[in-house]
Amino acid sequence: MAKNILTLAAERVVIFDGAMGTMLLASGLPAGGTPELWNVEQPAIVEDIHRQYYAAGSDVVHTNTFGGTALKLADKGHAEMVEQVNIEAVRIAKKACPEGRFVAGDIGPTGRMLPPVGNASVDELEAAFYNQAAALLKGGADLISIETMFSLEEALAATRAAKRAGNCLVVAAVTYNKTPNGFFTMMGESVNQCVESFEKAGADVIASNCTLGSGDMLELVKDMKTATAKPVLIQPNAGKPIAEDGETTHYEQTSQEFAHDIKELVGAGADMVGGCCGTNADFIAEIIRQIR
Repeated sequence: MAKNILTLAAERVVIFDGAMGTMLLASGLPAGGTPELWNVEQPAIVEDIHRQYYAAGSDVVHTNTFGGTALKLADKGHAEMVEQVNIEAVRIAKKACPEGRFVAGDIGPTGRMLPPVGNASVDELEAAFYNQAAALLKGGADLISIETMFSLEEALAATRAAKRAGNCLVVAAVTYNKTPNGFFTMMGESVNQCVESFEKAGADVIASNCTLGSGDMLELVKDMKTATAKPVLIQPNAGKPIAEDGETTHYEQTSQEFAHDIKELVGAGADMVGGCCGTNADFIAEIIRQIR
């Protein structure tokens, strides 16, 4: 089924969802809480968020598993729940998913750093990603979406693991910073370097999300489209975060401003679009209203 997303992308822009964390916090998740536990403790709330995105027009919705590796869950003492929370997450999303739409098994960073910054090993990360991807595919995810990776090496470990876990479509994303010399990951990897590496690792869709707002990503998508013939997915933040008392309360862009920029990104060649931090179902509905 997931291969149909590539066919759909050849026909029109594919619409992904917006932020999960933003929606969970608005639904009562405590700051610093473990979102993945709500797949077990508050499944009705997670399901409602998925339903809102599908109702807004999303073709693809991510599972609530951004921090679903054993390494990330271990930070809160829940490493043993990796299979349970990932399988439940897919079950909840599938329950909300209408006919002809898709569920992406979401994989985010482990929080561990590779040398020279940290002491994690590539094998350790790849094993954790493999176990998560296997659980997501066991649950019935239509594809695997690797997102918000600050290190190309970690993103590649996740891509290889997902490909080993099953014959599935894989979306691979890193987060870039904008510099006077172009776009680079936190570890200094360029767009061309990331795209070439993802293609060699077998990624089916090349993506970027988070950190940058929709305006900054206009230049980025042009660089990505120059570097690859594969479909490109872009999921920006809703501008810059606005904080009060040291905590982010909202993001600066309105849904109309955000959707206007997304329309520009589509014009620059983005094949698939959605939102990241600060976005919700209203942003997705506005994207569709403006681009269609």
